[in-house]
Amino acid sequence: MPTRIGATLAATLATLMLAALISSASARNLSISNQQIRSAFRSIEIGAEGLGTQRCDLTLEGSLHSRTMLKVVNSLMGYITRVNTANCSLTMAILSLPWHVRYVGFSGTLPNITLLMVKISRFSFSFGSFGFVCLGEPEVETNFNREAGGRLTELRITAIPTLPLRSGGGFGCPSSTGNFRAPTAGTVTLLGNSNDISVTLI
Repeated sequence: MPTRIGATLAATLATLMLAALISSASARNLSISNQQIRSAFRSIEIGAEGLGTQRCDLTLEGSLHSRTMLKVVNSLMGYITRVNTANCSLTMAILSLPWHVRYVGFSGTLPNITLLMVKISRFSFSFGSFGFVCLGEPEVETNFNREAGGRLTELRITAIPTLPLRSGGGFGCPSSTGNFRAPTAGTVTLLGNSNDISVTLI
């Protein structure tokens, strides 16, 4: 009898473990609580030799194409449609909207991921001083930090050590390369208010 009970218990545990694995493996889609999103950064930094370092507050606003998305690398998730800068140390202009938001991957174990990784392409801006103007068009890697319950807590921009630059008019750009970074993370909220946004796997 003890042997039969032990075998039954082992079979039950194996079934439960298999069900958990199947559930995790089948989490192919991302489900987001709202398609309208906003992220605000304090003091991003853009530097170029001859111009010093440009510092600005940066706010990104945009929308995602759907509340449910497949986890397909490089798939287009949505657009950044509005970019605001404030408190800039140099003249800065945002160009070529909308910027594209694409899925890169995740970190952690399904379904409890800790990072949602995306990239922003067609990112385009100009900045300058004393008549010099530089154009920068990086492809920016970003990470959404995610709590166990699904809430997105912050957005971090991955540093770009070398940023290709080209002339944007005026006297041209005094440097062919620069750098771009955000020393602190940006907030993540629903567009238009301070409500949280959450991401779950289904």
